[in-house]
Amino acid sequence: MAHPGLASRLLRWFDRHKRDLPWRREPRDPYHVWLSEVMLQQTQVATVIPYFERWVRRFPTLDALAAAPLDEVLKLWEGLGYYARARNFHAAAQIVVRDYGGQLPRTVEGLMALPGVGRYTAGAIASLAFGARAPVLDGNVRRVLSRVFGLGRPSEAELWALAESLLPQDRTGAFNEALMELGATICTPRAPQCSACPLRTMCKAYASGDPEAYPAKPAKRATPHYEVLTAVIIDSAGRVLLGRRPRDGLLGGLWEFVSSELRTPDANARKRSHTDPTDLTDPSDLTDLIASRSGLKVKAGNAEPLGAVKHAFTHFKLTRRVWLVRLPAPGRTPPLTNGYDRLIWAAPEEVERLALTRSDRRIWEMYRARPPSLFD
Repeated sequence: MAHPGLASRLLRWFDRHKRDLPWRREPRDPYHVWLSEVMLQQTQVATVIPYFERWVRRFPTLDALAAAPLDEVLKLWEGLGYYARARNFHAAAQIVVRDYGGQLPRTVEGLMALPGVGRYTAGAIASLAFGARAPVLDGNVRRVLSRVFGLGRPSEAELWALAESLLPQDRTGAFNEALMELGATICTPRAPQCSACPLRTMCKAYASGDPEAYPAKPAKRATPHYEVLTAVIIDSAGRVLLGRRPRDGLLGGLWEFVSSELRTPDANARKRSHTDPTDLTDPSDLTDLIASRSGLKVKAGNAEPLGAVKHAFTHFKLTRRVWLVRLPAPGRTPPLTNGYDRLIWAAPEEVERLALTRSDRRIWEMYRARPPSLFD
């Protein structure tokens, strides 16, 4: 199935047109290659570049990263999403420093033994940093291979085997990077620039007249939507109550305002406006939430609606209905941490330093931007 001359065409194109990216500086630093691959998973290059540069300034070596507390790592990652990537990267760095003398394993098998390193990431590091003959298969490569070889619904095994069969004898890392670059800049999901593609004359999807039909797109599923009730609890000293989410779950290790999923009472209620934070909320819901998550007893009369914040994840959408709750006295250490690793009272300057979820950061900004009241 392989086309003779495919690798040489692609590498000539890559040598002329590859983007100048900070992790491509020669000689390649394996740590930088690894970091870039972790950051680029499900994130665009333009978004990653400033994060990458800030990260390298703060953690210039694997030793510096391994020695850092997780809270600081998550804070620097804040806004990139998919926080399991940061937690796994931090844990893997500690293993490399402790067990490998700070030197990354050079084989796919050795790399895949590290937390969060799958076959694709291992292949990318091994080939780009160490010149190993290892294939890669990310979304861009899947699309390029599917189109060039006219594969409508290829299996993962089929694509991995194809990617491996195309590897040249030398410059394997550059070839893998060229495949990914072609998919990112030319062979895009929509409106591919076929006229600029070095593989156009051997591309079956181009010859079909409808390259966007390859690979076939799966049927879209309805996106679930969840309602979450959130309490911004402020004590008389101006401190806010925050809970740290369990490290092994969604958004693990990040801090949030006390929250819980809100049960929608009926189908008609779901159709109400999502801009009114009082929708779907009964005062008892708020007091019950605070009592169940922290053990604190508050009066519904001390609460006022603050607003609603929407956030979209990959597989679901979220609407957070936010209430401001004022306590008449300094907050005491909550007796419960139901669902949280820890609960703390944080002064405003501490909130700025902590790693919050993206929607919680928006909630905090909404709270800080509200008009002053008699209680401020």
